[in-house]
Amino acid sequence: MKRTLPPAVSIRQFAPPDVPQTSALHLNALPDDFVTRFGQRFLARYHLAFAESPYATVIVASDYATGKTVGALLGTLDTPAHYGWLVRHHGASLVLWAAVRAIRNPKLGWDLVRTRAARYIRGIARSFIPEKHSGKGEKSRDNGVGLLAHVMVAGDQRGCGIGSSLVEAYENRARHAGLERLELATLPDSRGAGPFYEKIGWEYGGARISQSGERFALYHRALLDEPRQEHSDIRPWSKRGESGC
Repeated sequence: MKRTLPPAVSIRQFAPPDVPQTSALHLNALPDDFVTRFGQRFLARYHLAFAESPYATVIVASDYATGKTVGALLGTLDTPAHYGWLVRHHGASLVLWAAVRAIRNPKLGWDLVRTRAARYIRGIARSFIPEKHSGKGEKSRDNGVGLLAHVMVAGDQRGCGIGSSLVEAYENRARHAGLERLELATLPDSRGAGPFYEKIGWEYGGARISQSGERFALYHRALLDEPRQEHSDIRPWSKRGESGC
């Protein structure tokens, strides 16, 4: 079902000039994200790395009148390939900025070591091991599943259909890329967005406790039960004044 978007807001692909606004929005809209604790400079590099990945997409919602970014979504189109690419191409700079932040904030540094260091090290090691393919052009084993990593909407714009329109645009982009299923994890309490995802058609997939001891509610969305759509509702980025709006 097509979701209604406010007429003054457009959904389009992220571009590098968006990063100051998307990183600030991430910082303010998703305070419980672990990556948010590393600060806006880290988030800026993280968003740019996500956008440059050939295995991911970043979509933004912009106010026509002001040019202000009022929403953004980061999602993968091939999760293992994306994170492997991220480590190889941006891992050093992201680790550097995370380390600087952790040194300045000892509690953050301790939480990082205690809950994530071992998992991150294993992931980095795996990213440098070539995948075995049984045939030419074979996709990675999880290529049919995408991960909705982050979706954020400005506080004064929530309830206007922006979040659901961003998710719909990502679903269409994933269908166009041939994905069969999308997944996400959100906090299981009032800080999470489970009711929002259920309202727009995602199914609850149970609870999980991560290796770092955090509890999450899992949701998934099957894509094969709906016709593939071109993602023409996501406009390419253009400089302000050149979009025809």
